[in-house]
Amino acid sequence: MRASRLPAEFASLEPYVGWSLESERERVERKFASSADEIRSFYDAMMGQINELLDYFDKKWGGELSVPDQRLWLLLLSLVEISTLVELYGLQKPAYACDQRRFVQIQDPVRGQVFVS
Repeated sequence: MRASRLPAEFASLEPYVGWSLESERERVERKFASSADEIRSFYDAMMGQINELLDYFDKKWGGELSVPDQRLWLLLLSLVEISTLVELYGLQKPAYACDQRRFVQIQDPVRGQVFVS
């Protein structure tokens, strides 16, 4: 049996660990590459435990996160990425919106500020 890649309390989210992506760009690409059914399944699984997830991270606020905790946090970031699509657009791509993949983050090497171009 393979060890869980998420905290034990959230083992039911293991099928969605592929949504645990480091960068915003990866999360956007995953959203566009996924079917409506895949997005809805991930959304429903995460929202089914949203109170437990938020309580879990409230208790960890300001502390170090283990690797499984980091994966779980990245799942929450992916939830944020898809939630507008599900909640406002009903899984349809917005008709009058700019494709998110056109936005590129640029970091100022001197000041360290991040800009979106």
